[in-house]
Amino acid sequence: MLRVIQRRRIKKVIKLLSAKLIKGYGSRKFFSLGQIKASTSTFSARQYQIAVALYADPQDMNIEQTPALKLLRNDVSHDFFDGNDYTGQDVLNLLALGGWKGGRIDDDMSNRFGMGSRY
Repeated sequence: MLRVIQRRRIKKVIKLLSAKLIKGYGSRKFFSLGQIKASTSTFSARQYQIAVALYADPQDMNIEQTPALKLLRNDVSHDFFDGNDYTGQDVLNLLALGGWKGGRIDDDMSNRFGMGSRY
């Protein structure tokens, strides 16, 4: 149960922070701790910790001396990247997946009310 809650928190931080980081600093491999701190000024302490684990360079945050961040990075690695190491750019790419890519609408109700409708 705790893993489900943690995964939801991680997804929420990815959804909220990815657009802010791209708009403010562009797309890059890793973001600095100052950029993350400035973008997460309205976040809780736990969300800030998740953001650092997601987007910061592991070399910059002394991951060996911070076991909580090391555990978070391992959880993200296993949950979203099949146990492989990841960068901030990989996390940004997670948000872009999915959704309607255009093409023909085969559903009659969507044709009448539009793709964004909930009928």
